[in-house]
Amino acid sequence: MEAKNFMDQMEKSLKNHLSFDGHEVQTLINEHIKFLSDQNHITNASDFAAQARFFLNDEFHRKMLESQQTGLSYYLCIAAEAFAVNTN
Repeated sequence: MEAKNFMDQMEKSLKNHLSFDGHEVQTLINEHIKFLSDQNHITNASDFAAQARFFLNDEFHRKMLESQQTGLSYYLCIAAEAFAVNTN
């Protein structure tokens, strides 16, 4: 449920032309990583960025994200990488 909400919010952010490195998007990613960490999944920003990069490079996952919203896989990846850089 949380993952769907996160992706819906990322889709909305992209549609509303929010900057990938803006406060709202970066806060959204931070909250999602905290949730994942609490569930014993991804534990840090670098792991999340690597997963987002994988989704971008993996045809199945890229098509899944792109079918939700054109550009979403790219937006997610760049936003996740910006978050990782900003938290180091």
